[in-house]
Amino acid sequence: MTDTLKFLVRAAREFRRGGWVFTGFHWPVLAGQLAARLRTAPGEPGDPTETEFVQCFEAGAGVWGAARLVPSSTTDYPSYADGLHYVAESGDVLLALARRFDRVVLDAANVDLRGRVNSSFIGRREQPTVRLPGGGGSADIVARATEVVWLHGGDDPRRLQARVEHVTAAPPADALVRLHCRWGVVRLGARPTLDQIVPDADGAEGFATHLAALGVDVTRAVPCPDVRPDELAAARAVLVDAAERGYDVAVRALREEREEAAQ
Repeated sequence: MTDTLKFLVRAAREFRRGGWVFTGFHWPVLAGQLAARLRTAPGEPGDPTETEFVQCFEAGAGVWGAARLVPSSTTDYPSYADGLHYVAESGDVLLALARRFDRVVLDAANVDLRGRVNSSFIGRREQPTVRLPGGGGSADIVARATEVVWLHGGDDPRRLQARVEHVTAAPPADALVRLHCRWGVVRLGARPTLDQIVPDADGAEGFATHLAALGVDVTRAVPCPDVRPDELAAARAVLVDAAERGYDVAVRALREEREEAAQ
């Protein structure tokens, strides 16, 4: 549970850097919700590098502030109507505004060292072994992005591969691409590098070994910045709300917490 909370806090920090952030569904929505809850209120002391941000959803909405409810989809307008900054159309976001975004934050169930993701299926097209949720408008957004942040909250390091078998979305060659996972942060591209590692995360050593076997430079990794208790508490509150809204990842994380407490 703690590894999941820390992962969510680190992902939320990408939003708290400020700017216009295209927000994909699943982990990005949760990270954006957490970032909005942790946003420093006017007049209160906080990180001087932190600035305001707007979450931009594929559905055509820009959200300023925490949503009333954790959105069950990016088209769940009633959940975030209280924080609406603007309302447009999906095509405006995917095409006209794509180059306006300061960064793109998307879910990555299956990603490779070049930063390409597979969001369709794993295995033969005729009879796949795993069906994934699909990419939506991510291909258009990622192809135009200058900075891409992939979020992988799973516990199987093999989902990071040398090359995905089906490419759903691929960033430009000159884009800054990073992957956040429970074990750390990996810079993807022509020269993939493990930038940060979470030494106490369950499976961190095996993750580094997996990366090294793929040819990733793991020699210069530094420990991830510490996570504050208040950030962990806020992340847990987001997961509780998300579980009530039907997020499987939140339900599993809370179940794991109860099982750990019972041991």
